Amino acid sequence: MQKKSAIDTRFSGRTTQQRQLILEIIKQAGRHLDADEIYERSRKRSPNISLSTVYRNLQFFKEQGIVEDHQFDGVRRLYEKAPNSKHHHIVCLGCGKVFEFICPSTEKIKSRLSREKGFQVTNVDVRFSGYCPACQQRLKQNSNTKQKTNNERRC
Repeated sequence: MQKKSAIDTRFSGRTTQQRQLILEIIKQAGRHLDADEIYERSRKRSPNISLSTVYRNLQFFKEQGIVEDHQFDGVRRLYEKAPNSKHHHIVCLGCGKVFEFICPSTEKIKSRLSREKGFQVTNVDVRFSGYCPACQQRLKQNSNTKQKTNNERRC
């Protein structure tokens, strides 16, 4: 008797090596990846995989609740393994990096809205945007460089 894979225990359907590879890449990434990045990483290990296979499997994983997708910039979809606990995101406007954080007060707010307004909240998505420490430093250096250049022109 064959042992079922981790994927088989989450959903019914055919488990292929390509499907397992795509999921493994997402799990091991340590960050949010777009479909092209997943495709490039997949091709290194399975040269015959197609971009359409990656997209089909991402959609399938999303429908099964195995991955989540986010569209932070309004253009690209980024994928991550569905988290064990709810988290939110901070997106750097300089470099595009996405940082995760947990916000316990969202559960309190959901409960309060339910209690006070009778509203059934089904999803909470908190996203902050700003500049990470590295980009803040770059912006500061660029500002100092521009200021020096302007001061030199005045002399």
